[in-house]
Amino acid sequence: MSVFLLLTVLVVFLGMKPAKNGELNKDYISINHTTAINGLFTIFVFFTHACNYITLGGIYDIHYSRFRSYILQTVVVTFLFYSGYGVMESIKKKGTDYVKQIPKSRFLKVLLHFDIAVILYLILNTALGITFPIKGILLSFIGYKSIGNSDWYIFAVLGLYLIVFVSFMIARKNKVLGVILTTILTLGFVYLQIRLKRPGYCYNTIILFPVGMMYSMVHEYIEKLFSKHEMFYYIAFAGAFIIYSLIFPKRGGGVEFYGMWAIMFMALIVFASMKVHIGNGILEFFGSHVFSIYILQRLPMKLLDHLGLAESNKYVFVVMSLLITIALAVTFDSAMDKLDKVIFTRKKKAIAE
Repeated sequence: MSVFLLLTVLVVFLGMKPAKNGELNKDYISINHTTAINGLFTIFVFFTHACNYITLGGIYDIHYSRFRSYILQTVVVTFLFYSGYGVMESIKKKGTDYVKQIPKSRFLKVLLHFDIAVILYLILNTALGITFPIKGILLSFIGYKSIGNSDWYIFAVLGLYLIVFVSFMIARKNKVLGVILTTILTLGFVYLQIRLKRPGYCYNTIILFPVGMMYSMVHEYIEKLFSKHEMFYYIAFAGAFIIYSLIFPKRGGGVEFYGMWAIMFMALIVFASMKVHIGNGILEFFGSHVFSIYILQRLPMKLLDHLGLAESNKYVFVVMSLLITIALAVTFDSAMDKLDKVIFTRKKKAIAE
């Protein structure tokens, strides 16, 4: 797997551009740039899931194994942070009208797409003779359980969309109150999952969503400060790195430590992106198909594993899984775009997401 990690690093360098001396990368938080960053972590998520089907060991896997044990659940923090940031930016621009559309334009759309993917897993499971309890199948349609598909992230996102809707319907035009309520309810969401004895990975990074909303509220002030006084940028970067390093050994001590570690990891990514632009067609492709690649990748993995390829040749397994996932993702997204136009597009002027 180390060779795939090396190839990914080389891809990152394609199109990489440092900011000019004394300046910030102006598009560091733009849709294009964040899409590329998400694309990189989409690739990492794919590798993480592929490793659930193959055996790692030996000199050719050691570097990836170390990388995987180091990054852990922070592999998803950019998705949560940038999603929270994007939702807050939309609320700032469109106000209550946008909030009112969240149940339909966000929650129901994600749920519909996810459920269609779950049906594909049901079909594959039936073909392979794999069965699950009826209760597990029903709960899989909201991402609470899995029938072989990735699940927890969708359950978390659906919960976060509902939290934002409730928070801002209460807060109305008071954006600060809305973010505060979202943060409090997100912490409650975390506590609920702890009480339900859900695995830690189901909730230990979702605090990044309201953190992304917080950043939306203050990023202009931070950018002005860093632009006028570059020294503050380096102080902030060094401070985040120090806190990250101090909390790293304690990340297994509880969700509060893990959450702080994840926040500092994201802070380092944000600060680094202010000075270095990454972006190319490969990363942007993966970033623009995050949902479908994440949801569908286990379909070819399950099938190829059933055929014995994961055991016989893990490199061919990874490559074939990736190629089939890409084909599935492109087809799926094209079909969902057409379906969305029928179901979600309003006759009058629609509120864009």
